[in-house]
Amino acid sequence: MIYNRWTPLWFMAPGLLLLGIFLVYPLLDTFWLSLHKYNLFTEPRYIGIDNFRRAMDDELFWRVLANTLLYAMMVVPSIVIISFLLALLVNNALKGIRIFRTLYYIPVVTSVVVAGIIWKWIYNADGLLNAGLKTLGIDGVSWLVDTRGIFNAFLNFLGIPVQSVWLSEPAIALFSIAIVTLWKASPYYMIIYLAGLQGIPKDLEEAARVDGAGRWQVIKHVTLPSLRPYTVVVCIMATIAALRTFGEVYVMTGGGPFHRTNLLSYYIYTLGFKYLEVGYAAAVSLILLVIILILSYLNFRFAGDQNERGAV
Repeated sequence: MIYNRWTPLWFMAPGLLLLGIFLVYPLLDTFWLSLHKYNLFTEPRYIGIDNFRRAMDDELFWRVLANTLLYAMMVVPSIVIISFLLALLVNNALKGIRIFRTLYYIPVVTSVVVAGIIWKWIYNADGLLNAGLKTLGIDGVSWLVDTRGIFNAFLNFLGIPVQSVWLSEPAIALFSIAIVTLWKASPYYMIIYLAGLQGIPKDLEEAARVDGAGRWQVIKHVTLPSLRPYTVVVCIMATIAALRTFGEVYVMTGGGPFHRTNLLSYYIYTLGFKYLEVGYAAAVSLILLVIILILSYLNFRFAGDQNERGAV
């Protein structure tokens, strides 16, 4: 085979073709739709940037945007901390540790729909479990109704007197969705941190211990600096995932109550498929894309500054 300068392009062609079909074309088509008024039944009508002007004047859009940013602020730092602690927990040469790693990872491979239904059942305040058990001929579980669901029953068992309807109270509904996301997503990022932990040379930790460093000092001065690139990856991926959250809202709350759990991805879905405002939905989706790009850039910029400080 004779090599020439076009040879690499032939090897790249299949990947570039798929990238163009599934990324570039949909992005260009979305931009085209955002400049038109379109409802699936009539011909698209060019209206320029009116859809973007409408978003700027739409009170519901700003409320949904605030919900989305608040949700990301709750979820992303929690994911970073929880996944790191889980990675430390399973990064031990103990008998049966692989079984524990597998068990911790089960939420990741669980369907979002299944996870949403399970947690909706756990949060349930209508005595669904009690009714189901009575159907099976099992009595004596009325305490589940008295405490308004399994989650409240568990908190009461721990001595925390809570009687909340988690998915129906506007003040805590978004927090309730965030708990489900943390349960499902943290084990995935745990694997990323686990790979980083296993890549840290043991000599560094042993040298720190020889110098008299305790467990926390080793984590602070050796482990965390070594994991900084992994933390950047986790932050960016978790931020993008949080801003694109859809399944949990769709299954558990439908954006309620009073739009308190209505996030941008679900808002785009309702605009496009419920109200058939395809052009406006395309404009909002591009705004979401810009927000994701800005936050990703800020993460990279912050990571670069931290690396320069660490190098000094």
